[in-house]
Amino acid sequence: MPRVLWLGALLANLSWAQTPIYTASSIVNAATNEPGALAPLSLVSLFGRGLASTTKALTSDEIRNGQLPTILIGTGVSVSLDNVAVPILFASPTQVNFLIPGNTRTGLRRLRLSREGAAGPEIEIRIGDSAPGLFAMAGQNIIASHADGRLVAADTPAEPGELIILYAAGLGTTQPALSGMTLPTTAASISARRDLDVLLNGEPIADDLILYAGVTPGFAGLYQINFRIPTSAPANPEIRLRLRGQISPPRLSLPVRAPLQ
Repeated sequence: MPRVLWLGALLANLSWAQTPIYTASSIVNAATNEPGALAPLSLVSLFGRGLASTTKALTSDEIRNGQLPTILIGTGVSVSLDNVAVPILFASPTQVNFLIPGNTRTGLRRLRLSREGAAGPEIEIRIGDSAPGLFAMAGQNIIASHADGRLVAADTPAEPGELIILYAAGLGTTQPALSGMTLPTTAASISARRDLDVLLNGEPIADDLILYAGVTPGFAGLYQINFRIPTSAPANPEIRLRLRGQISPPRLSLPVRAPLQ
């Protein structure tokens, strides 16, 4: 082997002998990419270096009897909260996505990522009752769908008075309670449903317009809010969620057609 190639291979092997590198600020809400308070059943992204030796996403054959894996096949990566392994949905050298179990206690919890026996630093993260976030596409439009499954977008906007489905993360525990270690197969409303507001341009819509707020069956850590857009809604309003004193980030829009004059 040429000396340069041999040296490159040696350095690559040495890099994987090092421990994973990450910090508290690189552990973020997967919907908002913001650090800070997380919540039970939250999707979390952990960014760093040396996190995994390969890139792997969760596949259906790794879900056994509905149980989510705590190690993806071929990655050797695990994440623990207070020394208890949590479900992992994606792993790569620079990013690992995992789910906080539904029975995780609020307050400061100890998180650690390990790769093939090499343990990264133990980091304290704060778990709150809720950490609402909305998933967004490029251009700052949130991800929502019409009742027939079509994406709500600039060229297919929602109509005032229409029922749409909004997708979110970090809305906390549910009734009935979910462990987060298995895929949900049926609807389960969030425990704090009475405290949830959908804000359009900063104003909450009427509560009776929210028909369901809970988990999305068949998906890990994904919530949906089924609500009817007020007939008086403005065109393309800013949309935010407010839940138990927490509010999702600003400057995200919901494509809505301008009301008829």
